[in-house]
Amino acid sequence: MKRAWLGAAMVLVASIGVTAAQEAPHEWGTYRDTLYGFSAELPFGMFERPAEQEGKGLTLLQIFGSGQISIYGGDAAGLTLESFEQRLSAGADVRDITYRASGDSWFVLSGFYDQPNGEPLIFYTKVLLSSDQQRFSAFEVSYDQSEKSQFDGIVARIEDSFTRPGSL
Repeated sequence: MKRAWLGAAMVLVASIGVTAAQEAPHEWGTYRDTLYGFSAELPFGMFERPAEQEGKGLTLLQIFGSGQISIYGGDAAGLTLESFEQRLSAGADVRDITYRASGDSWFVLSGFYDQPNGEPLIFYTKVLLSSDQQRFSAFEVSYDQSEKSQFDGIVARIEDSFTRPGSL
């Protein structure tokens, strides 16, 4: 009887340890893209960089979950906001766009991606153009629908700190 109780207590302690690690305050830091001149605060304590990463920008993968953050910039010459938005919303994995907002030099798209396991994957994308409209900065956060309450604050903080190209 004592062994069964001890075993149950160890399982409980182990599960509390995992939960505490997952719910620990995020270690936020500032990502700066010096090539395109933009920045954003990112929750580095909850995410990690994959071992190998090619291309410009940064992709982070959630340590305890399936969330992903991508932040990048590029050349926007010849692209209008409308054509950029159309290109992103017509992606092969886009199931549904549920929210759109835009201004003179920015837009936001949010909705659902299809996922092989069947659970909808929420995405939130924001794109900003430089003042001369020749460069862009963008970020996207995607996560399982079941993690929405956890990610709402993360998306809000990234968006609040996100700057347009040429602002550094």
